[in-house]
Amino acid sequence: MMKKVAMIAAAAAMVLPLGLGAITPANDSVTAFAATKTATKKVTHTLIRATTIKKAAYHVKSGKPALYRAAFAADRAKVTMSKKGTLAGGKTYYATKKIVVKIKATKTTKAKNVTYAYVKTANGKTAGWVALSKLTAGKFMAADGKVANKVAAKTYTLVSAKTIKKSAFHFKANQPAIYTGEFAADRAKVTLIKKGVLPESKTFYATKTITIKKAKKNVKYDYVTCGKTKGWVLASQLTAGKFMAAD
Repeated sequence: MMKKVAMIAAAAAMVLPLGLGAITPANDSVTAFAATKTATKKVTHTLIRATTIKKAAYHVKSGKPALYRAAFAADRAKVTMSKKGTLAGGKTYYATKKIVVKIKATKTTKAKNVTYAYVKTANGKTAGWVALSKLTAGKFMAADGKVANKVAAKTYTLVSAKTIKKSAFHFKANQPAIYTGEFAADRAKVTLIKKGVLPESKTFYATKTITIKKAKKNVKYDYVTCGKTKGWVLASQLTAGKFMAAD
């Protein structure tokens, strides 16, 4: 157990510049983070995992999700989070780090794991930790006065497509992208459109597979489902078997 704690603390130290300390934005004068005279409530969670991720663009899914400061213990797998404001919509944020924490059970809710991403604007004036479930992958775009996602759609040559025996999968590393697939009726073509990323700590079931020609190579995608999550995922990013939570 002590070895596991040490490994998580070491991971947090690598992800974050300081083993112990609050992550704060370069400038707190942003309107979204108006100062308050009341004391900020702090909550300490068990730190399960801390990783650096490839820089990725996100925008707010809806509403104004809470933005937090985070202080990481240097000698134990703990992180203390305090709300610093809310994240405004209509902007693009860039995530570079990710943590998974265990939230304790209460009288009305069960214990659960929650993933937080460290995000900031391009100018660095807005920064902090936000629940990843409150964000949508991709840059924010305004078109005709309405908010829309900048969707990247790419068309590929379809080499093969078949139905497979229902099989369980999960993923180990960063959240794989999930795509919708539009198949041409009169030719061997498929258009893949990114719609987000797979949720963490879940088991997905594959029922179909396709092979496409991508950069002169044959690449395999599996069609997976998990509740309301449905779409095509790069097969090489999946691991066979059901998701099992670490003790």
